Amino acid sequence: MKKIIALCCGVVMLLALTACGSFVSIMPGSSEDTSATASISPQLDQAEAGDFTEKSFYAFMGWDEFGSNYYEDTPVALSCQEGDGSASPVFDRASIIAACDALKGVTVTGRAEEDAAQEGTSCTYAFTMSDGAVYSVTFNGSVLTTYTGSYTYTGGEALFALTFPVYDSGYDLFDLYFDDSVRAFADGFEENLPVSVGRRTNGGATMTATDEETIRTVFSPLANATVTSVEASPDQNIDLTTYTDYIFTMSDGTAYTFTFTDSCLTVTVSSDYGPVYYWLSGTEALSSVTIVPQTTTEAFEGGLITGLREDFETAAEAAAGTGDLTVSGVYVSYSIEGQSGYLTLSGDTAASLVQAVTAMTVTSQSQTEAEGDTITISVTLSDGSGPILHFIGDTIQQVVGTYYVCDSGSMSTLRTTILSLAADSSNAGEVVEDGTN
Repeated sequence: MKKIIALCCGVVMLLALTACGSFVSIMPGSSEDTSATASISPQLDQAEAGDFTEKSFYAFMGWDEFGSNYYEDTPVALSCQEGDGSASPVFDRASIIAACDALKGVTVTGRAEEDAAQEGTSCTYAFTMSDGAVYSVTFNGSVLTTYTGSYTYTGGEALFALTFPVYDSGYDLFDLYFDDSVRAFADGFEENLPVSVGRRTNGGATMTATDEETIRTVFSPLANATVTSVEASPDQNIDLTTYTDYIFTMSDGTAYTFTFTDSCLTVTVSSDYGPVYYWLSGTEALSSVTIVPQTTTEAFEGGLITGLREDFETAAEAAAGTGDLTVSGVYVSYSIEGQSGYLTLSGDTAASLVQAVTAMTVTSQSQTEAEGDTITISVTLSDGSGPILHFIGDTIQQVVGTYYVCDSGSMSTLRTTILSLAADSSNAGEVVEDGTN
């Protein structure tokens, strides 16, 4: 009797569920029609049925706050990345505001066909805010692509009309600074020729030339350079510890500095965004340009190193306290007996090294190309000038291609001193960095 009652109750419940139209079989292999589940996810089913509620771009993306505040809280940068290319930024407010305005005119109209997102080249636009937040959106022709799928849209023509370095040949090297004064410097170069050009490596002393031929020779590769790409992973693909500044100084003292990290032009327009590393073509000749001070280059009969060049003598006077200048710092890079590294010296340690080096004696000009250990000592004086002393083996370079033989005992002492400084970190902070490998 109990079994019959239970069976009857089960039949009644089954009939009741079927009558209300919401029963769906969950048994494996069931062939029941599951269309009654539409009420579970109405938005998904409406989209599949083509019933899509149009929305403005900012509302659709959930960027309402961004869309209402971009005039007051303007992004610091806008970048564009086409396909698998590099993300190329612009920093001018006019372009950034124009892009934000254009998105305000975009309306998302519905879901796109499954294969629509595969057509054409995708363009990803990224807005970077001062706090580091990034708003990113991808368009592919007539399709807007998000993590939820692809959608059709209307509007946005003003966004797609914007131009970006790398993707538009209208940008030259000077445009990358988004600075009217840099643009004016380049455009008026011949009419307002700089009085000097200098080259400074790793923050060391600046080697300066004042002759017009050298100034034009350095400027020419910059003016004719082509931007090829933006380095996406500088910490992996370039040596961030090696950088060179090319400095053009105008008659009124204004200086324009162009920095190359490894082989990439390095531009920092916004400190919030950080440096951008541009790969260029056409600047290869820069590294071979000879920039040397106006120094004495005639044959030297022997004596102190200070007799080789006037700037060596100026540094010696500064180190001894007998001139108008003082030694601000010394940068040393070396490769001695298989050990390579660098030192940044200041205070008495820097002055003492300059005194010791400039007091060394030289004999005759080297008749053969020098070989052996290398030591480069860049001296920075209180006025920003300063010589670079370059040693190879037991010789010192007077000018490019001309070397003089140094006293071997003094060279041995110099090597020992540098290795001792590299190993000794107890100089009361005067050895700022020790890059010994």
